Amino acid sequence: MPSRRAAVHHKAADDAAAHHPAAEHPDRAAYLAHTGRPVRPGTGGPLSDQELTQQLVAGHASGTNSPAAGDILFRRHHQATLAYARTCCRAPHDAEDLASEAFFRTFQAVRAGGGPRGSWRPYLLTVVRHTAVEWSAGERQILLTPDFECWRQHAPTADPQQHLVAGEDRRMLIRSFRRLPERWQTVLWLTLVEDDSPHRVAAVLGISPSGVTSLAFRAREGLRESYLQAHLESARNDRCRHFSAMIGASVRRGGGRGHALARHLAECAFCARAYNELLGLNAAMRTASRTAAPAGARS
Repeated sequence: MPSRRAAVHHKAADDAAAHHPAAEHPDRAAYLAHTGRPVRPGTGGPLSDQELTQQLVAGHASGTNSPAAGDILFRRHHQATLAYARTCCRAPHDAEDLASEAFFRTFQAVRAGGGPRGSWRPYLLTVVRHTAVEWSAGERQILLTPDFECWRQHAPTADPQQHLVAGEDRRMLIRSFRRLPERWQTVLWLTLVEDDSPHRVAAVLGISPSGVTSLAFRAREGLRESYLQAHLESARNDRCRHFSAMIGASVRRGGGRGHALARHLAECAFCARAYNELLGLNAAMRTASRTAAPAGARS
């Protein structure tokens, strides 16, 4: 689909040319030329995906182009999206079309009021995956790679657009996930939610399969810490706050509990849910994260 590929790229380029951030902030022109990312006023740091999405939404609402936000998001995530698409289908041109279609559908979702709420990368990779399945079964009949075909045959049949009714514990896990660095979000999404092999994840991240295993371990530990922090912030009383650290220590030991913690968990449903979420982090991520970024990813 070369026409759509060109349309996505030129649309982003037109937005950038129409209102480039450097025109408003000449002192940042050198930075923009080097990184292609606008910076947050007063900090010198690049805008996050969420902030750029807000610019897109505001631009759609006002009928004006967002200042380079679409172009920034495209260039920020295109390489990883294309690398992932190449792990799904055999023909290079199909991979390019898949990557372009993922951006097209994601921009359309944002315009319609949906799309990613935080980092774009997990959302884009999910769109690539579902589009590859859709195209392989449709008129295009693209050839899938053996690894991806094997996954497709054993994948759950649930509709990925179906919104799950998330309780407070699920929402807390989602918030914790979104606090993580983008690279950690990506490796967790691919290894826990999409259940990809280290070899396929390595192709996306540009590291070795053993590096994926190490990164995924650190990311899971980071998610547990982030979740415990969110639990501590949401604790209903001093007693829950007191046991929050014990919950983390118990989970790291594989579930061993002292008498005091066991009594508290038996009495407090709020902490018991957090404890069970952390013990079953893999399963919890597969459930809660599908409620997060990729809702509506298959448009």
